[in-house]
Amino acid sequence: MRPLAILLSLVGAVLAGAPAHAAPLKGVDGKTVDVAVPKRVVAINSSLVEIVYALGQGGSVVGTDVAGTYPAQLAQVAKVGHPYHPSVEGIISLAPDVVLASEENMPAATAEQLRGAKVPVLVLEHSGKSGIPALKRRIQQVAALYQVPEAGQKLTQELDTRLAALQKKVDGVKTKPRVLFLYAHGPGEAFVYGRDTGVHVLIELAGGQNAADFTTGTKALTAEGMVQAAPDAIILLERGIKAVGSVDGVLKMPGVALTPAGAQKRILAVDDTVRWVGPRFPQFADTLFTGLHAPARP
Repeated sequence: MRPLAILLSLVGAVLAGAPAHAAPLKGVDGKTVDVAVPKRVVAINSSLVEIVYALGQGGSVVGTDVAGTYPAQLAQVAKVGHPYHPSVEGIISLAPDVVLASEENMPAATAEQLRGAKVPVLVLEHSGKSGIPALKRRIQQVAALYQVPEAGQKLTQELDTRLAALQKKVDGVKTKPRVLFLYAHGPGEAFVYGRDTGVHVLIELAGGQNAADFTTGTKALTAEGMVQAAPDAIILLERGIKAVGSVDGVLKMPGVALTPAGAQKRILAVDDTVRWVGPRFPQFADTLFTGLHAPARP
């Protein structure tokens, strides 16, 4: 009996030292990931990176795309390229336990290349569609990956609390401003964002109406389209305003001066990450709400 007891003791010790293994997780691409709690993660999509950090698992992030700039610790984390075209070689070189990505940021061919190199890839649903409910589902899946379901529930409860407070503010005003988002790399080129985008979610949370809701996704800006949209306010990424020079530079863009927003000089900057719905969206929407209802510039 004694040898058997020793053997069972050794097996128990091995199992106790083994990494915890989460239940298999199925991505939106139909592929299942079955890994131990990851210690090295490459996260593609800034909202997913923020979820990982908000769950207290930021120390596992060894790589992200160039749009991953929050929190500040990411300045020390390796970058693996453009958010929509991550580098396969760059990811593999980091030897991650798993790659975490949203579907719009992980081309199917890229995912297959990574899987071919034995790198697990968990693809979650689009971060710009289906708004806050989809954000909560992504939070729960990431929490499941790390086996921290309580942290996931706490984070979603915090979201609900902040959004309820914001909704009270929205319900307290009678106006519903028309808001247009411009994605600009410079004064000569810009795009508007319609439905099924993170920006559309942001505008609605702030109590506004997307002035480009006549379309989905992104469309090139024209002077005629700008005038037709007739926004009361125009928002750009912080880096977008820098790209066109200043607020005065925005006012010189095609058609802007002919809109109510141009006449009132109601040009507002939003966080550079708002194209992807993340945990800070209640904060971003609250800031936008305040800007939409502040006195116009002289």
